[in-house]
Amino acid sequence: MALMRLVLLGLAAAGAEAGACTPVDSCPKLSDGLYCPVNDVTEHGDINRDVALIKKYLDETPLNYAMAKEVYTMGNFSSKGLGNMRTLQDLALKDMTVGGKYTNVFYSGALSLYGTTSAIWHDYILACLDNTGICTNTTDSFRQYVINKALIGVVTAYATYEFGAAVWKGANNQTADGEAAYAWDEGAAFYIGNIDPVIGDGITGGAPGNLYSPYEFNWKRDFDYPDGTNTHAEAVKILNYGLINLRGDAYNADNVKAAELGMYKIFSIAAIRSAIKYAYKANNTGTMVPKYLAEGWAYWRSASGYMSTFDKTTVETVDAIFALNQTSIPDACQVKTLVESLYPSLGITCAMVGKWKDAPAGGCL
Repeated sequence: MALMRLVLLGLAAAGAEAGACTPVDSCPKLSDGLYCPVNDVTEHGDINRDVALIKKYLDETPLNYAMAKEVYTMGNFSSKGLGNMRTLQDLALKDMTVGGKYTNVFYSGALSLYGTTSAIWHDYILACLDNTGICTNTTDSFRQYVINKALIGVVTAYATYEFGAAVWKGANNQTADGEAAYAWDEGAAFYIGNIDPVIGDGITGGAPGNLYSPYEFNWKRDFDYPDGTNTHAEAVKILNYGLINLRGDAYNADNVKAAELGMYKIFSIAAIRSAIKYAYKANNTGTMVPKYLAEGWAYWRSASGYMSTFDKTTVETVDAIFALNQTSIPDACQVKTLVESLYPSLGITCAMVGKWKDAPAGGCL
Protein backbone atom coordinates (compact mmCIF):
# COMPACT_ATOMS: atom_id res chain seq x y z
CA MET A 1 0.00 0.00 0.00
CA ALA A 2 2.97 2.34 0.45
CA LEU A 3 3.28 2.89 -3.29
CA MET A 4 -0.38 3.63 -3.78
CA ARG A 5 -0.39 6.27 -1.06
CA LEU A 6 1.88 8.22 -3.36
CA VAL A 7 -0.65 8.27 -6.16
CA LEU A 8 -4.10 7.91 -4.63
CA LEU A 9 -4.35 11.42 -3.21
CA GLY A 10 -7.18 13.18 -4.90
CA LEU A 11 -8.42 10.11 -6.76
CA ALA A 12 -11.88 10.70 -8.18
CA ALA A 13 -13.62 8.77 -10.89
CA ALA A 14 -14.72 11.65 -13.10
CA GLY A 15 -16.61 11.31 -16.34
CA ALA A 16 -14.74 11.41 -19.63
CA GLU A 17 -15.60 11.61 -23.26
CA ALA A 18 -16.35 8.47 -25.26
CA GLY A 19 -13.51 6.01 -25.79
CA ALA A 20 -12.51 4.01 -28.83
CA CYS A 21 -14.75 1.08 -27.90
CA THR A 22 -18.51 0.82 -28.28
CA PRO A 23 -20.09 1.00 -25.79
CA VAL A 24 -17.63 3.20 -23.94
CA ASP A 25 -15.28 1.49 -21.51
CA SER A 26 -16.12 -1.98 -22.86
CA CYS A 27 -12.74 -2.77 -24.42
CA PRO A 28 -11.13 -6.21 -24.12
CA LYS A 29 -9.39 -6.65 -20.78
CA LEU A 30 -5.79 -7.73 -20.25
CA SER A 31 -4.43 -10.78 -18.43
CA ASP A 32 -5.14 -9.30 -15.00
CA GLY A 33 -8.83 -8.67 -15.68
CA LEU A 34 -8.88 -5.48 -13.58
CA TYR A 35 -7.20 -2.80 -15.67
CA CYS A 36 -9.91 -0.97 -17.61
CA PRO A 37 -8.62 0.18 -21.03
CA VAL A 38 -10.71 2.63 -23.02
CA ASN A 39 -9.07 1.54 -26.28
CA ASP A 40 -8.71 -1.86 -27.88
CA VAL A 41 -5.02 -2.60 -27.33
CA THR A 42 -5.21 -6.32 -27.99
CA GLU A 43 -2.54 -6.23 -30.69
CA HIS A 44 -0.13 -4.37 -28.42
CA GLY A 45 -0.55 -6.93 -25.66
CA ASP A 46 0.05 -9.65 -28.25
CA ILE A 47 3.77 -8.83 -28.27
CA ASN A 48 4.07 -10.93 -25.12
CA ARG A 49 2.84 -13.88 -27.18
CA ASP A 50 5.98 -13.43 -29.27
CA VAL A 51 8.03 -13.61 -26.08
CA ALA A 52 6.22 -16.84 -25.22
CA LEU A 53 6.78 -18.27 -28.70
CA ILE A 54 10.51 -17.57 -28.56
CA LYS A 55 10.61 -19.32 -25.18
CA LYS A 56 8.85 -22.29 -26.78
CA TYR A 57 11.39 -22.52 -29.62
CA LEU A 58 14.23 -22.32 -27.13
CA ASP A 59 12.71 -25.17 -25.14
CA GLU A 60 12.95 -27.51 -28.13
CA THR A 61 15.65 -30.17 -28.36
CA PRO A 62 17.91 -29.02 -29.87
CA LEU A 63 17.16 -25.37 -29.19
CA ASN A 64 15.60 -23.82 -32.28
CA TYR A 65 17.59 -20.61 -32.50
CA ALA A 66 16.66 -20.06 -36.14
CA MET A 67 12.93 -19.89 -35.49
CA ALA A 68 13.46 -17.88 -32.32
CA LYS A 69 15.42 -15.34 -34.35
CA GLU A 70 12.70 -15.24 -37.00
CA VAL A 71 10.10 -14.36 -34.39
CA TYR A 72 12.41 -11.74 -32.86
CA THR A 73 13.19 -10.03 -36.15
CA MET A 74 9.96 -10.55 -38.11
CA GLY A 75 7.25 -10.87 -35.49
CA ASN A 76 4.39 -13.33 -35.29
CA PHE A 77 1.38 -12.31 -33.20
CA SER A 78 1.41 -8.52 -32.85
CA SER A 79 0.01 -6.80 -35.95
CA LYS A 80 0.24 -3.07 -36.64
CA GLY A 81 -2.25 -3.38 -39.50
CA LEU A 82 -1.95 -3.48 -43.29
CA GLY A 83 0.25 -6.56 -43.09
CA ASN A 84 2.88 -4.89 -40.91
CA MET A 85 4.04 -6.73 -37.82
CA ARG A 86 5.24 -5.26 -34.57
CA THR A 87 8.51 -7.00 -33.67
CA LEU A 88 10.52 -7.35 -30.51
CA GLN A 89 13.58 -6.27 -32.47
CA ASP A 90 11.84 -3.02 -33.41
CA LEU A 91 11.00 -2.42 -29.78
CA ALA A 92 14.59 -3.10 -28.72
CA LEU A 93 15.98 -0.69 -31.34
CA LYS A 94 13.40 2.05 -30.87
CA ASP A 95 14.82 5.54 -30.42
CA MET A 96 12.48 6.56 -27.63
CA THR A 97 13.38 10.24 -27.72
CA VAL A 98 10.99 10.99 -30.63
CA GLY A 99 12.65 14.30 -31.31
CA GLY A 100 12.77 15.04 -27.60
CA LYS A 101 9.00 14.90 -27.15
CA TYR A 102 8.48 11.67 -25.27
CA THR A 103 11.89 11.21 -23.68
CA ASN A 104 11.57 9.81 -20.18
CA VAL A 105 14.24 9.23 -17.58
CA PHE A 106 13.79 5.46 -17.75
CA TYR A 107 15.08 5.43 -21.34
CA SER A 108 17.48 8.36 -21.18
CA GLY A 109 19.09 6.84 -18.09
CA ALA A 110 19.66 3.51 -19.85
CA LEU A 111 21.00 5.27 -22.93
CA SER A 112 23.44 7.29 -20.85
CA LEU A 113 24.54 4.20 -18.93
CA TYR A 114 25.04 1.84 -21.88
CA GLY A 115 25.94 4.23 -24.70
CA THR A 116 23.61 3.26 -27.56
CA THR A 117 20.08 1.96 -27.93
CA SER A 118 21.25 -1.37 -29.36
CA ALA A 119 23.70 -1.85 -26.48
CA ILE A 120 20.88 -1.90 -23.95
CA TRP A 121 19.30 -5.18 -25.14
CA HIS A 122 19.52 -5.89 -28.86
CA ASP A 123 23.24 -6.61 -29.15
CA TYR A 124 23.05 -9.26 -26.43
CA ILE A 125 19.91 -10.91 -27.77
CA LEU A 126 21.35 -11.14 -31.27
CA ALA A 127 24.70 -12.43 -30.00
CA CYS A 128 22.99 -15.27 -28.14
CA LEU A 129 20.71 -16.10 -31.07
CA ASP A 130 23.73 -16.23 -33.41
CA ASN A 131 26.35 -17.71 -31.04
CA THR A 132 28.56 -14.65 -31.47
CA GLY A 133 30.13 -12.00 -29.25
CA ILE A 134 29.50 -12.45 -25.55
CA CYS A 135 27.64 -15.72 -26.23
CA THR A 136 30.26 -17.41 -28.41
CA ASN A 137 30.58 -21.06 -27.36
CA THR A 138 28.62 -20.57 -24.15
CA THR A 139 26.10 -23.12 -22.92
CA ASP A 140 22.63 -23.37 -24.37
CA SER A 141 21.10 -22.63 -20.98
CA PHE A 142 23.15 -19.43 -20.69
CA ARG A 143 22.11 -18.25 -24.16
CA GLN A 144 18.50 -19.22 -23.49
CA TYR A 145 18.36 -17.26 -20.24
CA VAL A 146 19.96 -14.17 -21.76
CA ILE A 147 17.44 -14.15 -24.61
CA ASN A 148 14.29 -14.99 -22.66
CA LYS A 149 14.93 -12.64 -19.77
CA ALA A 150 16.25 -9.79 -21.92
CA LEU A 151 13.00 -9.82 -23.86
CA ILE A 152 11.14 -9.02 -20.64
CA GLY A 153 13.41 -5.99 -20.33
CA VAL A 154 12.70 -4.96 -23.91
CA VAL A 155 8.95 -4.96 -23.32
CA THR A 156 9.32 -3.21 -19.96
CA ALA A 157 11.25 -0.39 -21.60
CA TYR A 158 8.66 -0.03 -24.33
CA ALA A 159 5.87 0.18 -21.77
CA THR A 160 7.69 3.13 -20.19
CA TYR A 161 7.96 4.73 -23.63
CA GLU A 162 4.18 4.62 -24.00
CA PHE A 163 3.67 5.98 -20.49
CA GLY A 164 5.99 8.85 -21.41
CA ALA A 165 4.01 9.45 -24.59
CA ALA A 166 0.82 9.62 -22.54
CA VAL A 167 2.37 12.14 -20.16
CA TRP A 168 3.50 14.34 -23.07
CA LYS A 169 0.19 14.14 -24.89
CA GLY A 170 -1.75 15.01 -21.77
CA ALA A 171 0.48 18.02 -21.15
CA ASN A 172 -0.23 19.12 -24.73
CA ASN A 173 -4.00 19.03 -24.33
CA GLN A 174 -4.43 15.71 -26.15
CA THR A 175 -6.77 14.27 -23.56
CA ALA A 176 -9.36 12.56 -25.75
CA ASP A 177 -9.54 8.81 -25.22
CA GLY A 178 -7.87 8.21 -28.56
CA GLU A 179 -4.89 10.38 -27.59
CA ALA A 180 -3.12 10.38 -24.20
CA ALA A 181 -5.31 7.61 -22.81
CA TYR A 182 -4.57 5.48 -25.87
CA ALA A 183 -0.83 5.73 -25.24
CA TRP A 184 -1.37 4.84 -21.58
CA ASP A 185 -3.52 1.86 -22.56
CA GLU A 186 -0.75 0.74 -24.90
CA GLY A 187 1.78 0.92 -22.09
CA ALA A 188 -0.50 -1.13 -19.85
CA ALA A 189 -1.00 -3.69 -22.63
CA PHE A 190 2.74 -4.11 -23.16
CA TYR A 191 3.28 -4.43 -19.42
CA ILE A 192 0.45 -6.84 -18.58
CA GLY A 193 -0.22 -8.67 -21.85
CA ASN A 194 -3.44 -10.44 -22.74
CA ILE A 195 -2.68 -14.15 -22.48
CA ASP A 196 -5.32 -15.97 -20.45
CA PRO A 197 -3.72 -17.39 -17.29
CA VAL A 198 -3.71 -21.19 -17.21
CA ILE A 199 -4.57 -21.06 -13.52
CA GLY A 200 -6.08 -18.44 -11.25
CA ASP A 201 -7.71 -15.11 -11.96
CA GLY A 202 -4.71 -13.23 -13.29
CA ILE A 203 -3.87 -11.30 -10.13
CA THR A 204 -4.27 -13.29 -6.89
CA GLY A 205 -2.32 -16.30 -5.70
CA GLY A 206 0.81 -17.48 -7.47
CA ALA A 207 1.86 -16.42 -10.94
CA PRO A 208 0.40 -18.79 -13.56
CA GLY A 209 3.69 -19.11 -15.44
CA ASN A 210 2.32 -18.66 -18.96
CA LEU A 211 1.94 -14.87 -19.34
CA TYR A 212 5.55 -14.07 -20.34
CA SER A 213 5.08 -10.39 -19.55
CA PRO A 214 6.82 -7.84 -17.33
CA TYR A 215 3.73 -8.03 -15.14
CA GLU A 216 4.29 -11.74 -14.54
CA PHE A 217 8.00 -11.16 -13.88
CA ASN A 218 7.01 -8.68 -11.16
CA TRP A 219 4.46 -11.18 -9.85
CA LYS A 220 7.11 -13.89 -9.53
CA ARG A 221 9.30 -11.56 -7.48
CA ASP A 222 6.29 -10.78 -5.30
CA PHE A 223 6.09 -14.51 -4.55
CA ASP A 224 9.80 -14.50 -3.68
CA TYR A 225 9.37 -11.54 -1.32
CA PRO A 226 5.96 -12.18 0.27
CA ASP A 227 6.31 -9.63 3.07
CA GLY A 228 7.12 -6.76 0.69
CA THR A 229 4.94 -4.69 -1.62
CA ASN A 230 2.74 -6.82 -3.87
CA THR A 231 4.01 -4.96 -6.90
CA HIS A 232 2.01 -6.58 -9.68
CA ALA A 233 -1.29 -5.92 -7.92
CA GLU A 234 -0.26 -2.38 -6.96
CA ALA A 235 0.76 -1.76 -10.58
CA VAL A 236 -2.78 -2.40 -11.79
CA LYS A 237 -4.13 0.17 -9.31
CA ILE A 238 -1.50 2.68 -10.40
CA LEU A 239 -2.30 2.09 -14.07
CA ASN A 240 -6.03 2.60 -13.55
CA TYR A 241 -5.28 5.75 -11.57
CA GLY A 242 -3.07 7.11 -14.33
CA LEU A 243 -5.73 6.40 -16.93
CA ILE A 244 -8.47 8.16 -14.97
CA ASN A 245 -6.30 11.25 -14.70
CA LEU A 246 -5.61 11.38 -18.45
CA ARG A 247 -9.20 11.46 -19.65
CA GLY A 248 -10.89 14.66 -20.75
CA ASP A 249 -11.99 17.02 -18.00
CA ALA A 250 -10.51 14.67 -15.38
CA TYR A 251 -6.98 15.37 -16.63
CA ASN A 252 -4.54 16.10 -13.80
CA ALA A 253 -0.89 16.45 -14.77
CA ASP A 254 0.49 15.96 -11.25
CA ASN A 255 -1.47 12.76 -10.75
CA VAL A 256 -0.36 11.39 -14.11
CA LYS A 257 3.29 12.05 -13.28
CA ALA A 258 2.77 10.41 -9.89
CA ALA A 259 1.41 7.32 -11.63
CA GLU A 260 4.38 7.21 -13.99
CA LEU A 261 6.75 7.50 -11.02
CA GLY A 262 4.81 4.79 -9.23
CA MET A 263 5.45 2.41 -12.13
CA TYR A 264 9.17 3.29 -12.09
CA LYS A 265 9.24 2.29 -8.43
CA ILE A 266 7.49 -0.99 -9.24
CA PHE A 267 10.14 -1.77 -11.86
CA SER A 268 12.98 -0.78 -9.50
CA ILE A 269 11.74 -3.03 -6.71
CA ALA A 270 11.51 -6.01 -9.08
CA ALA A 271 15.03 -5.38 -10.40
CA ILE A 272 16.48 -5.04 -6.91
CA ARG A 273 14.76 -8.19 -5.66
CA SER A 274 16.17 -10.07 -8.63
CA ALA A 275 19.69 -8.78 -8.06
CA ILE A 276 19.69 -10.06 -4.49
CA LYS A 277 18.14 -13.42 -5.36
CA TYR A 278 20.26 -14.24 -8.38
CA ALA A 279 23.53 -13.02 -6.91
CA TYR A 280 22.97 -15.74 -4.32
CA LYS A 281 21.75 -18.40 -6.74
CA ALA A 282 24.67 -17.77 -9.12
CA ASN A 283 27.07 -18.92 -6.40
CA ASN A 284 24.79 -21.16 -4.36
CA THR A 285 26.96 -24.25 -4.82
CA GLY A 286 30.30 -22.47 -4.51
CA THR A 287 30.71 -22.66 -8.26
CA MET A 288 29.50 -20.12 -10.80
CA VAL A 289 26.10 -21.02 -12.26
CA PRO A 290 26.10 -19.14 -15.59
CA LYS A 291 22.35 -19.29 -16.25
CA TYR A 292 21.61 -17.59 -12.93
CA LEU A 293 24.25 -14.97 -13.63
CA ALA A 294 22.40 -14.31 -16.90
CA GLU A 295 19.06 -14.13 -15.12
CA GLY A 296 20.40 -11.68 -12.56
CA TRP A 297 22.03 -9.61 -15.32
CA ALA A 298 18.83 -9.28 -17.33
CA TYR A 299 16.41 -8.61 -14.52
CA TRP A 300 18.71 -6.08 -12.84
CA ARG A 301 19.19 -4.38 -16.19
CA SER A 302 15.42 -4.04 -16.59
CA ALA A 303 15.56 -0.92 -14.38
CA SER A 304 19.28 -0.21 -13.95
CA GLY A 305 19.24 2.72 -16.37
CA TYR A 306 16.59 4.52 -14.35
CA MET A 307 18.34 3.80 -11.07
CA SER A 308 21.64 5.06 -12.48
CA THR A 309 20.17 8.55 -12.72
CA PHE A 310 20.37 8.66 -8.93
CA ASP A 311 23.74 6.95 -8.37
CA LYS A 312 25.59 5.88 -11.50
CA THR A 313 28.65 4.62 -9.62
CA THR A 314 26.66 2.19 -7.50
CA VAL A 315 24.68 0.91 -10.47
CA GLU A 316 27.86 0.42 -12.49
CA THR A 317 29.32 -1.58 -9.60
CA VAL A 318 26.31 -3.91 -9.61
CA ASP A 319 26.50 -4.08 -13.41
CA ALA A 320 30.10 -5.27 -13.12
CA ILE A 321 29.12 -7.97 -10.64
CA PHE A 322 26.55 -9.31 -13.13
CA ALA A 323 28.69 -8.81 -16.26
CA LEU A 324 28.04 -11.70 -18.62
CA ASN A 325 31.76 -12.34 -19.01
CA GLN A 326 32.14 -12.52 -15.25
CA THR A 327 34.25 -15.44 -14.01
CA SER A 328 34.25 -14.71 -10.29
CA ILE A 329 31.34 -15.70 -8.10
CA PRO A 330 28.96 -12.83 -7.22
CA ASP A 331 28.84 -11.77 -3.58
CA ALA A 332 25.16 -11.59 -2.68
CA CYS A 333 25.84 -9.69 0.56
CA GLN A 334 27.76 -7.03 -1.37
CA VAL A 335 24.93 -6.75 -3.88
CA LYS A 336 22.35 -6.34 -1.14
CA THR A 337 24.39 -3.59 0.52
CA LEU A 338 24.84 -1.79 -2.78
CA VAL A 339 21.19 -1.87 -3.82
CA GLU A 340 19.99 -0.84 -0.37
CA SER A 341 22.06 2.33 -0.67
CA LEU A 342 19.79 3.32 -3.57
CA TYR A 343 16.52 3.10 -1.62
CA PRO A 344 16.33 6.68 -0.28
CA SER A 345 16.90 8.20 -3.72
CA LEU A 346 14.38 5.85 -5.31
CA GLY A 347 11.76 6.63 -2.67
CA ILE A 348 11.45 3.01 -1.59
CA THR A 349 12.15 1.21 1.69
CA CYS A 350 13.40 -2.13 2.97
CA ALA A 351 9.81 -2.92 3.96
CA MET A 352 8.63 -2.35 0.40
CA VAL A 353 11.32 -4.62 -1.05
CA GLY A 354 10.81 -7.23 1.67
CA LYS A 355 12.93 -10.26 2.53
CA TRP A 356 13.66 -13.07 0.09
CA LYS A 357 11.77 -16.10 1.36
CA ASP A 358 14.59 -18.51 0.48
CA ALA A 359 17.39 -16.51 2.08
CA PRO A 360 19.55 -18.72 4.32
CA ALA A 361 18.74 -18.35 8.00
CA GLY A 362 21.08 -16.12 9.96
CA GLY A 363 22.76 -14.70 6.86
CA CYS A 364 23.03 -11.18 5.50
CA LEU A 365 20.12 -11.66 3.09
